[in-house]
Formats: sequence, C-alpha cells, structure tokens
Amino acid sequence: MPKLIDHDQRRRDVADAAWRIIGRDGLLDLSVRNVAEEAGLATASLRRSFPTQDDLRAFCLEHAAERVVERLERIDPQLSPREYCEASLRELLPLTDESRLEMEVQMSLGALAFTNAAMRVAYDRAHQYLAAGCGRLVNLLAENDTDYAALSDRVPDAARRLHAFLDGLALHLVHAPHDENRAWAEAELAAHLDSLRAP
Repeated sequence: MPKLIDHDQRRRDVADAAWRIIGRDGLLDLSVRNVAEEAGLATASLRRSFPTQDDLRAFCLEHAAERVVERLERIDPQLSPREYCEASLRELLPLTDESRLEMEVQMSLGALAFTNAAMRVAYDRAHQYLAAGCGRLVNLLAENDTDYAALSDRVPDAARRLHAFLDGLALHLVHAPHDENRAWAEAELAAHLDSLRAP
C-alpha cells in the first residue's frame, strides 16, 4: 500500500527548514536545493510544491503569519479587554526565541519586497493583516472597556500609532542581543496601552 503523505505537515517541515537556513546561514543561502537537503527531501519533490524561489520565499512569509494566528487563537477569550489586547500584542512581538526567529525571517524576506514584485504582494498582505489587527484590538478596547471610552472617536489614529509602535519595538528587540532580558519591552507595551486612554 502506498505511503500517505501529510502535505500540510510537509509544508510546515519545509518552512521550518527554510527558517533554520535563514537564521543560521542568511537569506542568500535560501534555495530550493538547500531547503530540500535541510528538510531531508528530494529536490524534485520540493520543486513540485515550490516551482520557483519566489514561491518558497512567499510561503515562508505566509507560514510566519499562520504561526502567529495559531498563537493568537490560543489566548483565553475570557480575559478582560485590556488583558486580551496586551496578550495579543505580546504574541506579535519577538519576545521569545521562537517569535524572534519569525521576525528575523519576516524582516529578511521583507527586504526583498522593495525590488521583487512577488515578494511585495506577500509582504503587503502581512502588513495589512497587522494593521487590521491593531484596528480590531483598539476597537475592542474602545467598545468594551470604560477606561478607553474616549478612544471611540479616534480608533483609526490610535490603531496607526499602535501599529507604528509595534514595528519600532519589534525592530529594537530583533537588534538586541539574544540573551537580553526582554522585560523592558513588555513594560513599554503596557505603558503604550495606558497612553491610549488619554484623549
């Protein structure tokens, strides 16, 4: 009987192999051949799923977003609006080794978006997803937490501020030494959320 292949698991394995290469050797070493070798697959088999380098790169970006969504879905919906927002935003920042690698992959591949039309599509999709997520979280606070009632008239502006704040904080965290205590970043996140209360 032929062996059944779990295609979803294989794609996850491929993405994990690609991330290891980017994290260890850099973006220039990301190739279908190198990823196939790292994942223990035949190059021809991998090319069936990812015929071009751009297909592989775009998938790596999409996989990063999928992993973030999986973590967000595990957050307890019974938390208060403020606690839920803060927990969600922590999942969007490189506060763990796992999420730091995700952010490094996104930044490495995102740099290609300036000169590569295919990567621009994937990168813009991720950017728009984060912008929409910031909007939903700010709206959640404005509608469900009396401390943030003043936000209701300025949700779009507050969401843009939050998005820009997250981008900047993520950049600082990625550039910090791996062994640096990241508690300062969580404190800054809490302080930013507090600042949204003011009109």
